[in-house]
Amino acid sequence: MVRNKKQAMNKNQAIALVNRKYEQLSLTGNNTHWANLSVYSGKDGWWLNVPFNKFEKDLFFVLNNEQFGQMLFINIPSSSIPDPYSRFRNKEDTADIFISAVNTKNLSNTDPLIDTQSNGTEHDFSSYHVDVIQHSNGFENLDSLYPEEVSATLKEGSKKTITVNSYERNSKARAECITQYGVSCTVCGFHFESIYGKRGKGFIHVHHLIPVSDIGDEYEINPITDLRPVCPNCHAMLHRKGNISIEELISEIKSNK
Repeated sequence: MVRNKKQAMNKNQAIALVNRKYEQLSLTGNNTHWANLSVYSGKDGWWLNVPFNKFEKDLFFVLNNEQFGQMLFINIPSSSIPDPYSRFRNKEDTADIFISAVNTKNLSNTDPLIDTQSNGTEHDFSSYHVDVIQHSNGFENLDSLYPEEVSATLKEGSKKTITVNSYERNSKARAECITQYGVSCTVCGFHFESIYGKRGKGFIHVHHLIPVSDIGDEYEINPITDLRPVCPNCHAMLHRKGNISIEELISEIKSNK
Protein backbone atom coordinates (compact mmCIF):
# COMPACT_ATOMS: atom_id res chain seq x y z
CA MET A 1 0.00 0.00 0.00
CA VAL A 2 1.34 3.44 -0.95
CA ARG A 3 0.96 6.05 1.75
CA ASN A 4 0.06 9.59 0.86
CA LYS A 5 3.09 11.80 1.06
CA LYS A 6 2.69 14.86 3.27
CA GLN A 7 2.27 18.02 1.25
CA ALA A 8 5.33 20.25 1.25
CA MET A 9 4.97 23.92 2.06
CA ASN A 10 5.31 26.26 -0.91
CA LYS A 11 6.23 29.92 -1.14
CA ASN A 12 2.64 31.20 -1.35
CA GLN A 13 1.65 29.31 1.79
CA ALA A 14 4.73 30.58 3.62
CA ILE A 15 3.88 34.17 2.67
CA ALA A 16 0.31 33.69 3.91
CA LEU A 17 1.55 32.22 7.18
CA VAL A 18 3.89 35.15 7.84
CA ASN A 19 1.25 37.73 6.88
CA ARG A 20 -1.17 36.10 9.28
CA LYS A 21 1.37 36.21 12.10
CA TYR A 22 2.44 39.81 11.44
CA GLU A 23 -0.62 41.73 10.27
CA GLN A 24 1.31 44.98 9.94
CA LEU A 25 3.48 43.48 7.19
CA SER A 26 2.63 42.90 3.54
CA LEU A 27 4.78 40.09 2.20
CA THR A 28 4.34 39.34 -1.49
CA GLY A 29 5.98 37.18 -4.11
CA ASN A 30 7.82 40.29 -5.22
CA ASN A 31 9.42 41.41 -1.95
CA THR A 32 9.90 37.95 -0.45
CA HIS A 33 12.65 35.45 -1.29
CA TRP A 34 12.06 31.81 -0.41
CA ALA A 35 14.45 28.88 -0.18
CA ASN A 36 14.36 25.29 0.99
CA LEU A 37 17.26 23.79 2.92
CA SER A 38 20.12 22.45 0.80
CA VAL A 39 23.83 21.64 1.13
CA TYR A 40 26.80 23.63 -0.21
CA SER A 41 30.45 22.75 0.47
CA GLY A 42 29.38 20.39 3.23
CA LYS A 43 27.25 23.00 5.02
CA ASP A 44 23.49 23.09 5.45
CA GLY A 45 21.85 26.32 4.37
CA TRP A 46 19.71 28.20 1.87
CA TRP A 47 20.46 29.45 -1.63
CA LEU A 48 19.07 32.86 -2.59
CA ASN A 49 19.47 34.93 -5.75
CA VAL A 50 18.34 38.48 -4.99
CA PRO A 51 18.37 41.28 -7.61
CA PHE A 52 20.47 44.15 -6.29
CA ASN A 53 17.67 46.69 -6.73
CA LYS A 54 15.52 44.72 -4.26
CA PHE A 55 17.71 45.96 -1.39
CA GLU A 56 16.42 49.50 -1.97
CA LYS A 57 13.09 48.55 -0.33
CA ASP A 58 12.03 46.41 2.62
CA LEU A 59 12.99 42.84 1.87
CA PHE A 60 12.00 39.54 3.46
CA PHE A 61 13.70 36.14 3.45
CA VAL A 62 11.79 32.97 4.34
CA LEU A 63 14.11 29.99 4.83
CA ASN A 64 12.36 26.66 5.12
CA ASN A 65 13.35 23.44 6.86
CA GLU A 66 10.65 21.06 5.66
CA GLN A 67 11.92 18.03 7.58
CA PHE A 68 11.51 19.69 10.98
CA GLY A 69 8.49 21.85 10.16
CA GLN A 70 10.27 25.14 10.76
CA MET A 71 11.23 28.21 8.82
CA LEU A 72 13.29 31.32 9.53
CA PHE A 73 11.72 34.69 8.75
CA ILE A 74 14.21 37.54 8.23
CA ASN A 75 13.08 41.17 7.92
CA ILE A 76 15.67 43.33 6.13
CA PRO A 77 14.77 47.06 6.24
CA SER A 78 15.25 49.18 3.13
CA SER A 79 18.77 50.57 2.67
CA SER A 80 20.13 48.56 5.62
CA ILE A 81 22.53 47.03 3.10
CA PRO A 82 23.56 50.18 1.17
CA ASP A 83 26.16 48.53 -1.07
CA PRO A 84 25.09 44.94 -1.83
CA TYR A 85 27.36 44.89 -4.91
CA SER A 86 30.48 44.77 -2.74
CA ARG A 87 28.95 42.73 0.08
CA PHE A 88 27.76 39.67 -1.85
CA ARG A 89 28.95 37.51 -4.68
CA ASN A 90 27.83 39.02 -7.99
CA LYS A 91 25.87 36.88 -10.40
CA GLU A 92 24.97 39.18 -13.29
CA ASP A 93 22.56 41.68 -11.66
CA THR A 94 21.84 39.60 -8.57
CA ALA A 95 23.42 38.81 -5.23
CA ASP A 96 24.26 35.11 -5.07
CA ILE A 97 23.84 34.22 -1.39
CA PHE A 98 24.16 31.02 0.62
CA ILE A 99 23.01 31.46 4.22
CA SER A 100 24.27 28.78 6.59
CA ALA A 101 23.01 28.13 10.11
CA VAL A 102 24.78 26.55 13.07
CA ASN A 103 22.03 24.04 13.74
CA THR A 104 19.39 23.51 11.07
CA LYS A 105 17.77 20.67 13.04
CA ASN A 106 16.62 23.11 15.70
CA LEU A 107 16.39 26.59 14.24
CA SER A 108 17.03 29.52 16.56
CA ASN A 109 16.59 33.27 16.18
CA THR A 110 19.87 33.86 18.01
CA ASP A 111 22.24 31.61 16.04
CA PRO A 112 24.50 33.27 13.44
CA LEU A 113 23.14 33.17 9.88
CA ILE A 114 26.22 33.73 7.75
CA ASP A 115 26.51 34.13 3.98
CA THR A 116 29.24 31.60 3.20
CA GLN A 117 29.18 32.04 -0.56
CA SER A 118 32.61 32.49 -2.14
CA ASN A 119 33.72 36.07 -2.89
CA GLY A 120 31.29 37.44 -0.32
CA THR A 121 32.01 39.20 2.99
CA GLU A 122 30.35 36.61 5.26
CA HIS A 123 27.45 38.92 5.94
CA ASP A 124 25.59 38.01 9.16
CA PHE A 125 21.82 38.04 8.55
CA SER A 126 21.08 37.30 12.21
CA SER A 127 21.76 40.99 12.90
CA TYR A 128 18.26 41.73 11.51
CA HIS A 129 14.89 40.80 12.95
CA VAL A 130 14.77 36.99 12.79
CA ASP A 131 11.92 34.76 13.91
CA VAL A 132 11.46 31.00 13.93
CA ILE A 133 8.01 29.99 12.70
CA GLN A 134 6.61 26.51 13.23
CA HIS A 135 4.50 25.05 10.43
CA SER A 136 4.54 21.37 11.37
CA ASN A 137 0.92 21.46 12.56
CA GLY A 138 -0.53 21.96 9.11
CA PHE A 139 -0.70 24.84 6.68
CA GLU A 140 -2.74 23.54 3.75
CA ASN A 141 -5.75 25.78 4.45
CA LEU A 142 -3.91 29.09 4.55
CA ASP A 143 -5.45 32.03 2.67
CA SER A 144 -2.69 32.00 0.04
CA LEU A 145 -4.66 31.00 -3.04
CA TYR A 146 -6.80 34.12 -3.24
CA PRO A 147 -4.72 37.17 -2.29
CA GLU A 148 -6.34 40.58 -2.15
CA GLU A 149 -4.26 43.18 -3.95
CA VAL A 150 -4.83 46.07 -1.57
CA SER A 151 -2.30 48.11 0.36
CA ALA A 152 -3.09 49.09 3.93
CA THR A 153 -1.45 52.48 3.30
CA LEU A 154 -3.13 53.15 -0.05
CA LYS A 155 0.34 53.47 -1.60
CA GLU A 156 1.68 50.87 -3.99
CA GLY A 157 5.05 51.06 -5.68
CA SER A 158 6.52 50.27 -9.04
CA LYS A 159 6.38 46.60 -10.07
CA LYS A 160 5.19 45.61 -6.61
CA THR A 161 2.13 43.54 -5.78
CA ILE A 162 0.78 44.17 -2.31
CA THR A 163 -1.21 41.32 -0.80
CA VAL A 164 -3.60 41.80 2.07
CA ASN A 165 -5.55 38.69 2.98
CA SER A 166 -9.24 38.69 3.87
CA TYR A 167 -8.66 38.41 7.63
CA GLU A 168 -7.05 41.88 7.67
CA ARG A 169 -10.10 44.08 8.27
CA ASN A 170 -8.47 47.46 8.91
CA SER A 171 -7.42 48.47 5.41
CA LYS A 172 -8.72 51.94 4.62
CA ALA A 173 -8.81 51.12 0.93
CA ARG A 174 -10.82 47.96 1.55
CA ALA A 175 -13.28 49.79 3.80
CA GLU A 176 -13.85 52.59 1.29
CA CYS A 177 -14.37 50.10 -1.54
CA ILE A 178 -16.94 48.14 0.48
CA THR A 179 -18.70 51.33 1.58
CA GLN A 180 -19.15 52.24 -2.07
CA TYR A 181 -19.98 48.83 -3.57
CA GLY A 182 -21.13 46.63 -0.69
CA VAL A 183 -20.06 43.05 0.03
CA SER A 184 -21.77 41.25 -2.85
CA CYS A 185 -19.52 39.86 -5.59
CA THR A 186 -19.32 42.26 -8.52
CA VAL A 187 -19.06 39.32 -10.89
CA CYS A 188 -21.61 36.74 -9.76
CA GLY A 189 -23.56 38.59 -7.06
CA PHE A 190 -22.76 36.07 -4.31
CA HIS A 191 -23.39 37.43 -0.79
CA PHE A 192 -21.79 35.48 2.05
CA GLU A 193 -24.09 36.58 4.87
CA SER A 194 -27.20 35.57 2.95
CA ILE A 195 -25.86 31.99 2.72
CA TYR A 196 -23.73 31.58 5.85
CA GLY A 197 -25.46 33.98 8.23
CA LYS A 198 -23.36 35.69 10.91
CA ARG A 199 -20.30 33.63 9.95
CA GLY A 200 -20.26 35.24 6.53
CA LYS A 201 -21.09 38.79 7.60
CA GLY A 202 -18.74 41.33 6.00
CA PHE A 203 -16.64 38.68 4.25
CA ILE A 204 -15.55 39.48 0.70
CA HIS A 205 -12.32 39.81 -1.25
CA VAL A 206 -11.25 43.08 -2.81
CA HIS A 207 -9.88 42.93 -6.35
CA HIS A 208 -7.51 45.40 -7.96
CA LEU A 209 -8.78 46.14 -11.49
CA ILE A 210 -5.26 46.69 -12.81
CA PRO A 211 -2.61 44.33 -11.39
CA VAL A 212 -0.12 46.42 -9.45
CA SER A 213 2.77 44.66 -11.18
CA ASP A 214 1.58 46.17 -14.47
CA ILE A 215 1.82 49.76 -13.22
CA GLY A 216 5.25 51.33 -13.59
CA ASP A 217 5.12 54.40 -11.35
CA GLU A 218 4.24 54.76 -7.71
CA TYR A 219 0.66 55.87 -7.39
CA GLU A 220 -2.08 56.31 -4.83
CA ILE A 221 -4.99 53.89 -4.92
CA ASN A 222 -8.44 55.29 -5.51
CA PRO A 223 -10.68 52.71 -3.79
CA ILE A 224 -13.67 53.75 -5.90
CA THR A 225 -12.10 53.55 -9.34
CA ASP A 226 -9.38 50.94 -8.74
CA LEU A 227 -11.06 48.30 -6.53
CA ARG A 228 -14.10 46.03 -6.66
CA PRO A 229 -15.50 43.44 -4.20
CA VAL A 230 -15.43 39.88 -5.54
CA CYS A 231 -15.99 36.42 -4.03
CA PRO A 232 -12.95 34.10 -3.70
CA ASN A 233 -14.07 31.88 -6.62
CA CYS A 234 -14.42 34.77 -9.04
CA HIS A 235 -11.22 36.31 -7.70
CA ALA A 236 -9.32 33.14 -8.52
CA MET A 237 -10.83 33.02 -12.02
CA LEU A 238 -9.94 36.67 -12.68
CA HIS A 239 -6.27 35.81 -12.10
CA ARG A 240 -6.17 32.27 -13.50
CA LYS A 241 -4.14 31.77 -16.70
CA GLY A 242 -3.52 35.48 -17.06
CA ASN A 243 -5.53 38.38 -15.73
CA ILE A 244 -8.88 39.15 -17.32
CA SER A 245 -11.36 41.95 -16.64
CA ILE A 246 -14.53 41.65 -14.59
CA GLU A 247 -16.55 42.29 -17.73
CA GLU A 248 -14.79 39.46 -19.55
CA LEU A 249 -15.46 37.02 -16.72
CA ILE A 250 -19.13 38.03 -16.56
CA SER A 251 -19.36 37.40 -20.31
CA GLU A 252 -17.74 33.96 -19.95
CA ILE A 253 -20.16 33.02 -17.17
CA LYS A 254 -23.16 34.04 -19.30
CA SER A 255 -21.88 32.13 -22.30
CA ASN A 256 -21.50 28.96 -20.21
CA LYS A 257 -25.04 29.04 -18.81
